[in-house]
Amino acid sequence: MSEEKNEQISKIFTADTNSKPINSYLKALKSFERSGDKDKIIQSYYEIGVKYGLLYNNRKALEYFFLTFNATSEKENLKSHINSAANIGRIFYNIGNIEKALEFLFYALKFYQSISDKLNIAKILRDIAGCYNDSKMYDKALEYNFKAIDIYESLDNKTLMSGTINDTAITYYFLDDYDAALESFFKALKIQKKDNYFFGQGISENNIGEIYYKQEKYEDALKYFYNAIESYKDVKEYYLRATIYLNIGKVYKRIKKYNKALENLSIALKISEDNNMKKNQPEILIEMKEIYFDSGKFKKAYEVQEKYYQLKDDILQETKKIEKEDFQKEQLKDIECIATDEKIKDEPIIIGISEEMKEVFSLINIISEHNVNVLITGPTGCGKELIARRVHRNFKCDSPFIAINCSAIPEHLLESELFGHTKGAFTGAIKNKKGKIEQANNGTLFLDEIGDMNLSLQAKILRVIQERKVTPVGSTKEIPVTVRIISATNKNLEELIESNKFRRDLFYRLNVIRVKIPALKDHKSDIPILVSHFIRKYNKKFNKKIQSISVNALNYLISCEWQGNIRELENEIEKAVLLSTEEILNIDLFAQSNNHTDSSFFEKLPLVWEEYQLYKINVGNKLDSNYVSALMESSDSSIQKASELGKLGRTQVYRLLKKTGKSE
Repeated sequence: MSEEKNEQISKIFTADTNSKPINSYLKALKSFERSGDKDKIIQSYYEIGVKYGLLYNNRKALEYFFLTFNATSEKENLKSHINSAANIGRIFYNIGNIEKALEFLFYALKFYQSISDKLNIAKILRDIAGCYNDSKMYDKALEYNFKAIDIYESLDNKTLMSGTINDTAITYYFLDDYDAALESFFKALKIQKKDNYFFGQGISENNIGEIYYKQEKYEDALKYFYNAIESYKDVKEYYLRATIYLNIGKVYKRIKKYNKALENLSIALKISEDNNMKKNQPEILIEMKEIYFDSGKFKKAYEVQEKYYQLKDDILQETKKIEKEDFQKEQLKDIECIATDEKIKDEPIIIGISEEMKEVFSLINIISEHNVNVLITGPTGCGKELIARRVHRNFKCDSPFIAINCSAIPEHLLESELFGHTKGAFTGAIKNKKGKIEQANNGTLFLDEIGDMNLSLQAKILRVIQERKVTPVGSTKEIPVTVRIISATNKNLEELIESNKFRRDLFYRLNVIRVKIPALKDHKSDIPILVSHFIRKYNKKFNKKIQSISVNALNYLISCEWQGNIRELENEIEKAVLLSTEEILNIDLFAQSNNHTDSSFFEKLPLVWEEYQLYKINVGNKLDSNYVSALMESSDSSIQKASELGKLGRTQVYRLLKKTGKSE
């Protein structure tokens, strides 16, 4: 039964997208992220989600629709918020997650009903009916389809009404009520022929043919299959066209007209191969193999069978490859958690969609599969411990994760904390104490700020790594341990080695794999979703109902340097959520801080368009001026150093200097 969900994808996404390739949207998004234009960012998220949806790339479509959903609210950008929820529900339906699909579809339905948007109400009702169909709750499916049909009839929308009538026919088919199914298909077909709706007409005709085939009315089946092919002669719907030729081949095979069967099966196979549609190719090949076998053409049957096994192996390998794309899977899980406030127990949430963070996630997925020591480097507040916990959880989630900050504990106590001690080992040691290393046995030991550890203790850590034994302070007994060490530092260990402050041999033991975490200023495109996540987090903590952040406040946050990185940003949002008396976080809550950029030019946005354009130019010039001043100051006024530090071409540096009047 041609209930193929993907055929509906091209109809359900509603957005003002044109034929431009998706790369042009992604490039535009990067530009908007750099400028901090929230409305354009949201619009780009949505349009990119639509594009991926039309390409049947469900994972990427979900990713961008969740970004849109999370960046909007019931109070701000309501249309984008609801449409995103609806499309999220549709994609979950398409990939078989019915529970999630219904959750988002009913969420969208509530708001469409509140604004009496009949067309979208009917679409959602139809989608909900599809979910109930897949759940074999056929009475529910019929109930919601009938509601949708009534609305389409009141709107005099014959095309969509015929499609919904078709859906009810499919439900009757699943109930084995073929008479009712045929009655509905013919009713839909009559409307489609009258309106010259060839796409829907082809579906109805093919479905009628499938029922007749099931009833062994082969002549009638062939008649409607050929009618369906004729309906699709001007429609580029390759999957359904291949399916119809497959159906025709099956009929001819059943009536033992093998040459005609092979002719049509070969057409179906060619369409599928030309359009890289592997889903239905195995069935086509099986039908062809059986025909060759029944005809006594055993060599051809063997060749087709080998092709079948090779194809099945290719599909299996592609499936495994998709399953290994853990970055997308983990990122979607994180974004979904943000959108729904559903946190997985003890799971560290790491957020990022920038290219810089994608590289980090990709490396995490690789090293998580291997028990090797990892060195995480990056500035203070960038989330090194979160990364360490994610690496540990992906590898051994049920084993202990023990963290210790080497800079937060005095030197004379750090050894005892790491190795443990026996009773009476020193003043105050009133009982035996198990050290952090022993506590981490068969798990992970996270040594934060390893660069602050003294040389004497470094030697003892090296011995633990080499001999896999630990000796508590005040004891001579060696305790065997097996630990994975993940260490982190915001210092340059290579420089410490050169100044004899860090052991070279320990460095090589710890630095088997290095993960470099970028400073927040180097991936500012992640700030919008980080802000949204922190708003939700502190709404829950303070029992507040902050809906979003204003455009100029978000622009301001994007313009800041964030020397304290994500931790500093989180602190700012926490403070703003606590102090805000409104549902939107305004710039006044942030501009009072003295450690950010000058906020005097972030006054209330002008509402007259021409004035806003001039305002935007002035703000952009001010930011460029601040940027190039800081860049040259950090580079000792050297164009070459500035080019390397800013990752810019020399001509770009000259252009910035000239633009901001600093070239003299």
